[in-house]
Amino acid sequence: MRDLPAGAVRRRSADPSLAESAAERLRALIVSNTFKPGDALGEPMLVERLGTSRSPVREALRQLATEGLVTLRRNRAAIVSRLDPAELHHLFEAEAAIEGFAASLAALRPGRQDLNRMAELQEALERAHDEGNAARYMQANRQLHSLIVAAARNPILVQMHDRILRQLQRARNAALSQDGRIEQSIREHRAILAAIEAGDGDEARRLVTGHILNTDQAIALLQQAVPSPRGPAHASPRPLAEERAPSRPISGPP
Repeated sequence: MRDLPAGAVRRRSADPSLAESAAERLRALIVSNTFKPGDALGEPMLVERLGTSRSPVREALRQLATEGLVTLRRNRAAIVSRLDPAELHHLFEAEAAIEGFAASLAALRPGRQDLNRMAELQEALERAHDEGNAARYMQANRQLHSLIVAAARNPILVQMHDRILRQLQRARNAALSQDGRIEQSIREHRAILAAIEAGDGDEARRLVTGHILNTDQAIALLQQAVPSPRGPAHASPRPLAEERAPSRPISGPP
């Protein structure tokens, strides 16, 4: 290794643990809409807000840029990425394809531990809704969707799904704020889990696909209600996917 010239300072990368911590906290602020699309993310502000130094902040911004949450700009502050209607629709279609297929696999190879955990998460999100705890509902909802994919026992599907889920979390939170959407989502969850427990892969796939496309539809309706400067998100609302509620919720642990 060559010696540095006298007076030169070797540039050091941020401590990975500090950078990951900063990225996790900034991601939470963006997903919760504390920082909204288009908001500037100046380094001095983030250093103070996250309680860290500039290097971890820069690494965090680069990480979130790869996830589509942040847009980096040359010689200007980064901004929270805007929710592009067409891209959101494509992401929801991709999520529906991945999670629907994963649900069909999970139904064919169900594990009692996974089924019990799914029932627990469903109970947790319903309880959070009854208590009006939106943050806890969102957390349990995300964990449930992730578990359905993990139950397929395919690490490639898990990686693909996790990346898409991070990009869609802001939009999903907004969709669930729509009147009646949480109640509908809860009914859809019950049907999905009942199909997985019954070992009906085709039905599980159909229900998951419909559930995710219903969320896509809710976002489209919200975007039509608040037109963006770029124009309407869609010419007309997409029809809601068919939903078939079960006669009873999934059973809990035996």
